[in-house]
Order: sequence, then C-alpha cells, then structure tokens
Amino acid sequence: MTEIDNIIRRYNRRETNGLNKTDLEKYEFEKFKNKERESYYANILHNLFGSSLSDCKILEIGAGEGKNINFFKQIGIPSKNIMANELISNRIKRLKDAHPDIHLLEGNALDIQKVGSFDIIMQSLVFTSILDQSFRNKLANKIFELLKPNGIILWYDFVYNNPKNPDVLGVSKNEIRYLFPGASISFYRVTLAPPIGRRIGKLYNLVNFLAPFFRTHVIAVIKKKNQN
Repeated sequence: MTEIDNIIRRYNRRETNGLNKTDLEKYEFEKFKNKERESYYANILHNLFGSSLSDCKILEIGAGEGKNINFFKQIGIPSKNIMANELISNRIKRLKDAHPDIHLLEGNALDIQKVGSFDIIMQSLVFTSILDQSFRNKLANKIFELLKPNGIILWYDFVYNNPKNPDVLGVSKNEIRYLFPGASISFYRVTLAPPIGRRIGKLYNLVNFLAPFFRTHVIAVIKKKNQN
C-alpha cells in the first residue's frame, strides 16, 4: 500500500469517526481560530504583495472543501488566478460545488506539471497527515518547484504530536527548515491547543493573549529566493 493510499484512509477515517461540519460550527473555538489565522494571512499577503495581490496566481495543496479559497476571494484574488488541488474524492465533489469558478487539479499533488507558475502556494494541515518522511520530502520539493522565483509558501500546521491520534505527526520548525533548505522562512505561533480552545469559548482571545505558550500551530512564510 502506498503513502497516497494511507493518506486517503486516514482522511476517510477522520471524517467517519470525527466531528462533522455541523458539530464543529457549534464551537466558538472554530470561529476564533479561523479569524486569528486569516488576520495573519491578510497582513502577510498585503505586506508582501501590496496592490499587486490581485495579479498573484495561487495554488492550494489539499484544499478540502474550499474554506481558504473563500478567504482568497475575500482579499481580492480573482477566481481566474486561483487553483486548488485535492486528493479525496468526496472533498473534490464538495469543492466543485462550492467553487465552480476556480481551476481544480484533482489527485496526487506530485503529478502537478506547472513548474514555476505560482506566486503563492498554500498548505494547511496537509503535512501532518503524511507519516512517511520520504513522501514529505517529495511533496516539499514539488511545492518549491511549482513556485515562481520570489514566490512564497503559506504554511499552517501543528508542531506537536497528538498522542491520541496516530494518524497525524507534528512538523516542527526545524523540520520545516529541513524540508525547504533553500528558502527564507519566517514563523508565527498561533492557535491555542484545541482541547483548551474548545473549553474556553469566548475567552479564546484573552487566553491566547495571556498564555501564548499554549499555542500549538505555526504559520510559516517560506520564500523562494531568486537565484538570478
């Protein structure tokens, strides 16, 4: 069985055993978590690209149902400049239904043949679902290959292992540096540990401010240096 097969099994098991979308929306945690990271994304992208943001070509690896696609549209990236990759068949259907106006690249991201095509590539909670180190290395190399010179990878993922979930494996800041050795990387610690965030409800922002050491995720801005 290949790592692709294993990834599909992990995601399907997560959807079968985990909370569904309706359940998740009941948590204040989800709203605060998403608002927090989208605020970071907006500041990062506006600072890097300014008024040219609407001209940027963007690809999301593992786009799921397209929540991040909604955000990209909201900050002014036109649909014609947005591409989304997704592996899981039921997510592909929901993504098509939600965003029929973008270009969808179905299947294994390693098969994408668009070298040097994108200003921004996003991965959100993809690498922690890849347990095979060789596959992580190959995907990191592929993403870097797809970037234009001076393009960026916008990365969101958690850094610690979850002892209750054997289907995920944290990606530390040191491993991110290892995966992208030719890049300039900036890190931002975000997102309260989910068991805490779900319990505190509307106190999320206060606890997040007072106890940043409870944050378990990072946003990384991984910039491809122009070799010319």
